[in-house]
Amino acid sequence: MIIGIDASRLSENKRTGVEWYAFFVIEKLKKLLVNKDITVRLYCREPLKKDVLDVMPDNWEVIQLDWPPKRLWTQIRFSWEMWRQAPDVLFIPAHVPPLIHPKKTVVMIHDIAAKTYPESYNFFERWYSLWSAKYTLEKMSDVLSPSNFTKKQLEKLLPANDIFAQIHVIPHGYDTKFGDVIEEKKQETILDTYHIKKPYILSVSRLEEKKNTLSIISAFERYKERTGDKDLSLVLVGKAGYGYEKVKEAMDTSTYKKDIYELGWIEQGDLPAIMQGAQVFLFPSLYEGFGLPVLEAMAAGVPVICSRGLSFEDIAGHAAFYVDPTDVGQMVDNLYILLRNREERKRVITEGKMQAMKFSWESTAKKTAEVLLDNPLP
Repeated sequence: MIIGIDASRLSENKRTGVEWYAFFVIEKLKKLLVNKDITVRLYCREPLKKDVLDVMPDNWEVIQLDWPPKRLWTQIRFSWEMWRQAPDVLFIPAHVPPLIHPKKTVVMIHDIAAKTYPESYNFFERWYSLWSAKYTLEKMSDVLSPSNFTKKQLEKLLPANDIFAQIHVIPHGYDTKFGDVIEEKKQETILDTYHIKKPYILSVSRLEEKKNTLSIISAFERYKERTGDKDLSLVLVGKAGYGYEKVKEAMDTSTYKKDIYELGWIEQGDLPAIMQGAQVFLFPSLYEGFGLPVLEAMAAGVPVICSRGLSFEDIAGHAAFYVDPTDVGQMVDNLYILLRNREERKRVITEGKMQAMKFSWESTAKKTAEVLLDNPLP
C-alpha cells in the first residue's frame, strides 16, 4: 500500500498554524505508518526543512516535484504526478487537493473564513479557497475538520445531496513544550531579547480585522484607564494581515503606545516562554476554525479570554472566559476579574491545564491514520 502526503507546507520558513499542523501530524504519523507493507511518500515543491528530514522511517521517502512558476503547483505539477503514478491513498493536510487524485483522498479543511470574511482575501485567494472547499466536499472520499464549528460551516456550504465526502472531526493537538517547566533565567533571557517586561497581556495571531486586533488594543486601553495600572503592557505576536494599517494607527496614536509591544512573527522555540510569562491570553477572534493558540495558552497555565459562539467551546470547555467579540466592555470586565481575583484566576488556570490534556498530536495522528487506512488502530 502506498500513502502519499502533500508535504509542501513544510518548506515554509516562517510556519504558522496550518504549517505547524502539517508538521506535527506528519511527525506523529512517522511513528504509526511503519508497517513494511506500507510505503509513505512525502510530496513537496521545494526542499523540506531539516527538522522534517532528521528522522525518516525506512519505509518513508521524499519526492520533490520541481515547478518554477509560483502558482498552480498543486493543480498542474502535483496533478501530473498523480496521473503518472498515484498512491493508493492521498492525504492533503492543508485545504487544496489536486484535480487529479486517487479515489481515496483525505483533505483537512481548517476553516472557510473566505466565506464569512471575503474582504480579508484578494479575489483569487477568495475564489480559490471557496472553490477548493466545495470541490473537496463534492469529489473527495473524506474530509477532516478540526472542530464541530467548522464541520457545521462546511455542511452549510453546499446542499446536503451535493456533499459526497464523509466529514470527520479530528481536533488538533499542541506542542507539549508549552506545558514544560521553563527555568526562570531562560525565560528572562527570552523576554529580554524581545524587550518584554512583566506583567503583560498576550495575544498571538495575525494583526488584522478578522482576528479583532483593534478590539484587543481598545480593551487594553480601557482596562488601563479603569484601573490606573501603570505597569501592565500588551504584547502582540503575529504577522501583519488584512486591515493592519488601522491596527498600526491605533498603536501609534494610543495613549499607552509605550506599553504596547508588537513582536511580529517569532521563532516557535521562543513562544512557550513568552506564553508562560503572560498574565492573561486575550483572543477575541471574529472567526476561527480551531484556535490553536487557545490550547497552547491553557497548556502553558495562562488564563484565557476568547470569543463565544465559534470553535472555542470545543477546545476550552468550561476552562476559559467567553466574550462577545464585538463587546470591548465584556473584555475589560473579564480582564479585571482574571488580573485581580486570585481564586478565580487559580481556578481557570487549573481547569485549563486539565482541559489541554484532552488534546495531543498523537491522538490527532492516530485518528487521521485510521481514516487513511480505513481501519481502527490499537
